[in-house]
Amino acid sequence: MTMTEFPTPVVLPRPQHCISRSLIDPDAVKVMYRLVRNGFKAYLVGGSVRDLLLGRIPKDFDVATDARPGEMRRLFHNCRIIGRRFRIAHVYFRGNKIIEVSTFRRDPDELVPEEQEGQDQAKRGDNTFGHPREDAFRRDLTINGLFYDISTFSVIDYVGGIADLRARIIRTIGEPDERFREDPVRMIRAVRHAARIGFEIERVTYEAILRNANLLKVCNASRLQDELQKDLSAGGLNPVFRLHKETGLMAAYLTALDRYLDCPERPDAFFKPSWVWKALSRLDAGMEDPGLTPFFSILCFLFPLLEEDLLRRHPSLEEALRDATDVHQALKQLSSTFGVRRKDQERVSTCWFAFVRMMGTEREGRMPLRFRKKPYFQQVVQFYRFYQAVEGHPEEEISRGVETALQSDQTQSRRGRSRRRRRRRTKAPPAL
Repeated sequence: MTMTEFPTPVVLPRPQHCISRSLIDPDAVKVMYRLVRNGFKAYLVGGSVRDLLLGRIPKDFDVATDARPGEMRRLFHNCRIIGRRFRIAHVYFRGNKIIEVSTFRRDPDELVPEEQEGQDQAKRGDNTFGHPREDAFRRDLTINGLFYDISTFSVIDYVGGIADLRARIIRTIGEPDERFREDPVRMIRAVRHAARIGFEIERVTYEAILRNANLLKVCNASRLQDELQKDLSAGGLNPVFRLHKETGLMAAYLTALDRYLDCPERPDAFFKPSWVWKALSRLDAGMEDPGLTPFFSILCFLFPLLEEDLLRRHPSLEEALRDATDVHQALKQLSSTFGVRRKDQERVSTCWFAFVRMMGTEREGRMPLRFRKKPYFQQVVQFYRFYQAVEGHPEEEISRGVETALQSDQTQSRRGRSRRRRRRRTKAPPAL
């Protein structure tokens, strides 16, 4: 598309929108003003503009500019250029804060002579710099293609994002089948935004997701895990995963979870498909609780799937738990799907055995005294409380259950110490 083929943008001056500099991260404002003072354009872009227009607090504040990476390095002493295929600038501030600054890009179909030499095709395509309007048309969804110009305090819209925000519609920029074939991960983002902010996916876009959902099967696993972490860390879990299942995305990249949610409920199991949906709703309601981390959320998927796998291959859970190696292997396979790091897999496995012990499957519900000295003890107790709360037990009953288990453990420990003392007293003295 040539410059003359791009539509005239819709520009909202300051009185016609709700974005104020006071709502933007002060360090992002500093970055944009320094770029403007040195003769460059500087726009707030992407999800931050969308969230501000919706009255939400953005998680990140990304900046786009016509300054090249080398020019940004000279402007910001606290800047680092990263990336091989697409070079962007990370400007560092106190508290490990990073403001990401990228150069406007354009469609790489027509390369200028200086870009045709010395680079491979992939790198040339991703590092083809352009104008703001060209950059807008490279983005995924219309509501993510809006710019906020710090120099004029206006919102600039080349792609119809303002109209879709007002109509509460999720729509791709360009033909949806083509955009999803270019990058299937865009389907996950479309579903996430629709579910999380309560928008409706435009019909043509929705039908394209249904047709192309299987493309996620060939996506890079690390990219899918990154998207899953975003889903787990920002709320709206129940509507997000229900829409994933409805559109077929879950069947494509979380196959075990999709199958499990369709299984009949077993009366002898701790976890059931209905428990998972109720747990997601409870996680959504408690997103402000610092204890409900993304790792904690992953347990709500891993534990039901692990139990289902063990019960499918063993007559009972007690029988399955006798083979710790089998449990570790099953958990390792499940953990890789959900992006659990290798160093955390042992922690998940230990938490599983501890949780089962607390549920009374082993040792008649008694917890060894050494268990409470482990660093993961409070996390397991918290998950046990969460599980029982999802099951509908009142808080008083849950607390009594934990207290009873601890008291029982103390009683058993005292009896054990008494027996050891008696054995030492009655032990025959060594022969002379």
